[in-house]
Amino acid sequence: MSGEKNQARIIVVCGSSGSGKSLWVKKRVARSRRLVVWDPAGEYYRVGCISIMCARDLVRALCAKSGRFAYVAPTLSHFDFFCRAAYSWGHCDVVAEELADVTTPGKAPAGWGMVVRRGRHQALTVYAVTQRPAESDKTAIGNATLIHCCRLKRDADRVYMAREMGVEKKILDALQPLEFIESDGVNIARGRVSI
Repeated sequence: MSGEKNQARIIVVCGSSGSGKSLWVKKRVARSRRLVVWDPAGEYYRVGCISIMCARDLVRALCAKSGRFAYVAPTLSHFDFFCRAAYSWGHCDVVAEELADVTTPGKAPAGWGMVVRRGRHQALTVYAVTQRPAESDKTAIGNATLIHCCRLKRDADRVYMAREMGVEKKILDALQPLEFIESDGVNIARGRVSI
């Protein structure tokens, strides 16, 4: 080992329903050999993930050296468990869909806080996905190495994300479905998700 510390990789992905945000994430993790997803809609089976419905089965699955697992939890209260399990597995991609359902704008919940504040120590690449960035945890945005913003229908969300990304709001106002703006804190890029 070189002694280098792991780099933080936290990607905040936001956009309204149908904007292309989850499609973009699924393309990014398509080749991941170690992937665990908080999947409240139960849709990641379509990209080769094994859907898991109970905590015991998730623990068993994460004993594997590799795999693609989507936790379709029975209740939102399981999010903390999911985060702690993903953190413990380490060296993986972690996708948390619909963050506004399980976090608040205040302090990050304990398990999620471990993932976004200390995930680099476990070599995690985190995809924090939300339709409502202003209602989601600020810790992920504050630690983001990349913000990927798709079309947002609500003006308040566009105002918030323009400020967080350091771009003019009119740029976000003009986004169409499948178009996006990205910021790594220094560079701004535009693009379109291909279907």
